[in-house]
Amino acid sequence: MFQTIWGDRDRFVDTYFSRYCKDPNSKDWRDWPYLTGDAAVEAEDGYYRILGRIDDVINVSGHRLGTKEIESAALVVSEVAEAAVVPVAHDIKGKEPDLYVSLKPGFETSDALAKRISDAICDEIGKIAKPRKVWIVKDMPKTRSGKIMRRVLGAISNRTDVGNVMTLANPEIVEEIKAMVQK
Repeated sequence: MFQTIWGDRDRFVDTYFSRYCKDPNSKDWRDWPYLTGDAAVEAEDGYYRILGRIDDVINVSGHRLGTKEIESAALVVSEVAEAAVVPVAHDIKGKEPDLYVSLKPGFETSDALAKRISDAICDEIGKIAKPRKVWIVKDMPKTRSGKIMRRVLGAISNRTDVGNVMTLANPEIVEEIKAMVQK
């Protein structure tokens, strides 16, 4: 952990500790929880779902949209198991979201389902958050620990080099997604 920000200790405390501080005058470390910048929610079944960085935003036409909010809105559709949103360059809007989702076992891909997912995002957040495209994929590119590699998905959507993907747990899925998106 950092010890301070050079020349501005108060900014360090404000940024990383004061948001959830119970007593600003306390010297007890338990009153000063550290803000990691990651978010998670506890599901009804007791499991925790890691949502990602709280500061990940996509700037669409001057609106700052949180990626975790868009992903969470997609997860209200019962068939969706995982969701990942990435920014795609747009000439007028600046960026717009591309949404990748994988389905729970037993559900089939369809245009109607993609529309329902897109509509759910519009209902939960607003039309400004509507994805450019909802890509329903068999699986997400993931690290061996299970983290979705949004960098790879972003490179596919923006038609740039995905880099070395051989260390992923499922590198073959990258070519499958690329073939679907870039056709």
